[in-house]
Amino acid sequence: MKKSLYLLPLMIVMLSACGNKHADVVTSTKADESTVEATQKGDTGNKDSKRVEKEFGSFIVAEGFGEAKEQSGGGRYFYVVEGHEHDARPNNISINAGHQNYNLDESEKFAESTTWQLNTQIKQYGMDASVYGSSGKTDAGDIMYIFDIKFNNSDEIDRQYYILRDKKYVMVFMSNFDGDESVNKAAELMAKSFEWK
Repeated sequence: MKKSLYLLPLMIVMLSACGNKHADVVTSTKADESTVEATQKGDTGNKDSKRVEKEFGSFIVAEGFGEAKEQSGGGRYFYVVEGHEHDARPNNISINAGHQNYNLDESEKFAESTTWQLNTQIKQYGMDASVYGSSGKTDAGDIMYIFDIKFNNSDEIDRQYYILRDKKYVMVFMSNFDGDESVNKAAELMAKSFEWK
């Protein structure tokens, strides 16, 4: 498995919500104000799920998923279905921490800026995709924004979960190339179970 395959979607949509001057621009996103329902609260539902500790916090990795250590590095950790670490284009989930310019009481500005940046990047790369946004909270009560990039005429979905603190975030980034529901659930579990260190 080549690192460049993992990084292609990240290069397209990776951002740090750095207070873009155009954050107030009206975009064509289909935003959804709904709250993500709490799932797996206090119980992973799987005996083989495990809580993993990293330098920025901890989270639960779903049963059947493992870290792709060859692809992980520089503070970003990749997870794939075990046995698919060397596939050319595996469904994958990454997690990393980053800096952003907003305090928690300005979290809506973070969401507006991120939405604008994602739409701009989609246009710049000529991608036939739409951005959908929603918000919710982690099981620990932290603010979480979710952005889905759905590719038209494809089953692929890239999903970004941003878990916020003042001036920083953790991003759980899922690339699901074939619509595998177990990958969606594993990414949601990782994001919902996240606890800051």
